[in-house]
Amino acid sequence: MNVLFILPQIPYPPHSGGRIVTWNTLKRFARECSVSAVCLYHHPSELSALERVKEFCAEAAAFPAYGKWSLPPLAKTLVSAWPYKAHRFFNPDMAGYIQRLQRRRRFDVIHAQNFYTAAYVSGEEECLKIHYKENIEGLLLLQLARYSANPLMKTCAYMEGWRTKRYERLACRKFERILSISPLDCEELKRLDPSLPVFHQRPGVDLEDYPYLDEPEGPPELIFTGTMSYYPNAFGALDFLRFAWPAVRRRIPGVRCSIVGASPPESLKRFDGVDGVRVTGRVERVGDYLRRALIYIVPLQIGGGIRLKILEAMASGRAVVSTPAGCEGLDAKDGEHLFVAESWERFAEAISEAVEDRCKRARLRENARALMEAVYDWDKVIIRQMEEYRLLCSARWAAEASSSPRGS
Repeated sequence: MNVLFILPQIPYPPHSGGRIVTWNTLKRFARECSVSAVCLYHHPSELSALERVKEFCAEAAAFPAYGKWSLPPLAKTLVSAWPYKAHRFFNPDMAGYIQRLQRRRRFDVIHAQNFYTAAYVSGEEECLKIHYKENIEGLLLLQLARYSANPLMKTCAYMEGWRTKRYERLACRKFERILSISPLDCEELKRLDPSLPVFHQRPGVDLEDYPYLDEPEGPPELIFTGTMSYYPNAFGALDFLRFAWPAVRRRIPGVRCSIVGASPPESLKRFDGVDGVRVTGRVERVGDYLRRALIYIVPLQIGGGIRLKILEAMASGRAVVSTPAGCEGLDAKDGEHLFVAESWERFAEAISEAVEDRCKRARLRENARALMEAVYDWDKVIIRQMEEYRLLCSARWAAEASSSPRGS
């Protein structure tokens, strides 16, 4: 197969959730297919990483996206049905390049990653068109509107959430298959439009990159990782530190907590160095922090998509304590693979239980690693995805052949 990937970011290095998905998908498809990649980038410093992508691709190119709160996309949003992020991630030069690339190379599949790239597909392309949704952006904005205490943010998030959901529903109609990383998002997309061909695409974890670790010595340490400029992560970390961390410290003497991830907001930075908390910002190797942690926490209140970091923590043998929103969509059971807590009081209790009960913690660790090996190994996940693309292409080719006039 000849596959064109249209990506909202250069997928290397795979530090964030979106990059983890696209990098593992791209390099595994490249083992058996001819792969081309057209990406957006968000800072010139990222362009050097394109050379790593080119190692796997027949062709790879990158084009700049607008920065956050840039005036041109904001102005366009005022006179357009498109939501702000659709304008922010649309580059006319990239659109023209994709059209020229399709004239030069015959693609069997176009794979457009997340709603940011849907505008680069017209729906008229003569190949299989796949739309991969890591989350439903409009749904996240509406959850933010319900969650936020700031009246202005609540109003803006509500209005933009409805615009974005409408845009996503219409964009999905251009594709013959929509893949959702979360089964709950699958259900939501089908409620938006029952005619959409939506299917669950399981996420994965690279088991070679995340071997099963021994437990650390010394005082117990909790860790939460993720890009902190992503508002569900920042809000979850803030609420944990405000509402659960004091109770954790009362229960567990000497306990520490690391919040690890790029671009934390000032409200989160203020906790750095206070009461055993460390807010690191971007780090070179998250694995170094994971090795020092006893418990991995997922304190998210806003759901949607899948938190790939939770899979990495489970693969690494770290006991996990999560909110329901933090682990929704995973084939993981409370008390068997992790602890799930619906309130901050219960969250603190679950952390205490995981720290103090070595036998329960060992059971969670072993069961979680077994689940990752059986179900979430990227090698198994992508083989199934690739085979599905082949079957869909074969069905399309057979339909085209049967509809062609005899002798043509």
